[in-house]
Amino acid sequence: MIYSNNDPMAISAMEIARTGNYGEYDYDDSPIICPICNEEAEVLYKNIFNNEIVGCNECIKETYENE
Repeated sequence: MIYSNNDPMAISAMEIARTGNYGEYDYDDSPIICPICNEEAEVLYKNIFNNEIVGCNECIKETYENE
Protein backbone atom coordinates (compact mmCIF):
# COMPACT_ATOMS: atom_id res chain seq x y z
CA MET A 1 0.00 0.00 0.00
CA ILE A 2 1.31 3.46 -0.89
CA TYR A 3 0.67 6.43 1.39
CA SER A 4 1.16 10.09 0.59
CA ASN A 5 3.01 12.22 3.13
CA ASN A 6 1.00 15.24 1.94
CA ASP A 7 -2.41 13.78 2.81
CA PRO A 8 -3.36 14.22 6.52
CA MET A 9 -5.75 11.26 6.41
CA ALA A 10 -3.00 9.01 5.02
CA ILE A 11 -0.61 10.17 7.74
CA SER A 12 -3.27 9.44 10.36
CA ALA A 13 -3.88 5.98 8.88
CA MET A 14 -0.14 5.22 8.93
CA GLU A 15 0.15 6.31 12.56
CA ILE A 16 -2.86 4.22 13.62
CA ALA A 17 -1.44 1.19 11.80
CA ARG A 18 1.98 1.73 13.36
CA THR A 19 0.92 2.30 16.98
CA GLY A 20 -2.57 0.85 17.30
CA ASN A 21 -3.52 4.15 18.97
CA TYR A 22 -6.95 5.42 17.99
CA GLY A 23 -6.66 8.71 19.88
CA GLU A 24 -9.72 10.07 21.62
CA TYR A 25 -11.68 6.84 21.18
CA ASP A 26 -9.15 4.98 23.33
CA TYR A 27 -9.36 7.47 26.23
CA ASP A 28 -9.78 6.22 29.79
CA ASP A 29 -11.93 8.73 31.67
CA SER A 30 -12.14 6.83 34.96
CA PRO A 31 -11.26 8.94 38.01
CA ILE A 32 -7.72 8.84 39.41
CA ILE A 33 -7.75 7.68 43.04
CA CYS A 34 -4.84 8.64 45.29
CA PRO A 35 -3.44 5.56 47.07
CA ILE A 36 -2.37 7.71 50.05
CA CYS A 37 -5.63 9.48 50.97
CA ASN A 38 -8.09 7.41 48.85
CA GLU A 39 -9.62 10.57 47.39
CA GLU A 40 -10.18 11.46 43.74
CA ALA A 41 -7.10 13.34 42.55
CA GLU A 42 -6.36 15.79 39.76
CA VAL A 43 -2.62 15.07 39.88
CA LEU A 44 -0.49 12.29 41.39
CA TYR A 45 3.08 13.06 42.43
CA LYS A 46 5.92 10.52 42.22
CA ASN A 47 9.31 10.33 43.87
CA ILE A 48 11.78 10.91 41.02
CA PHE A 49 14.29 8.44 42.43
CA ASN A 50 12.12 5.33 42.79
CA ASN A 51 8.84 6.23 40.96
CA GLU A 52 6.72 5.59 44.07
CA ILE A 53 3.61 7.73 44.40
CA VAL A 54 4.00 10.16 47.32
CA GLY A 55 0.53 11.69 47.16
CA CYS A 56 -1.90 13.81 45.20
CA ASN A 57 -2.39 17.55 44.94
CA GLU A 58 -4.52 17.53 48.13
CA CYS A 59 -1.99 15.42 50.11
CA ILE A 60 0.86 17.73 49.15
CA LYS A 61 -1.19 20.86 49.92
CA GLU A 62 -2.09 19.53 53.39
CA THR A 63 1.54 18.60 54.06
CA TYR A 64 2.80 22.09 53.27
CA GLU A 65 -0.04 23.80 55.18
CA ASN A 66 0.84 21.80 58.31
CA GLU A 67 4.53 22.74 58.25
